[in-house]
Amino acid sequence: MRASLTLNTARKDLEAERRRNSLELLGLRPLVNDGSCHPKLQQRLENRLADLEARQRELERIRALLRCTSQ
Repeated sequence: MRASLTLNTARKDLEAERRRNSLELLGLRPLVNDGSCHPKLQQRLENRLADLEARQRELERIRALLRCTSQ
């Protein structure tokens, strides 16, 4: 029972983070693609976008592992 509760909590936390990241990505992509920001800000936005995209991929890998664990 305890392991199930922990896995369920982990799934909920991962899903919440994925949703937050997705919303931030929706806002960042147009800014980065537009490229009309100050060069230093543009670089920071590009770095943040890359970090979020990498984190989203990592979250998907973790979710896949959790699915395998629960079967």
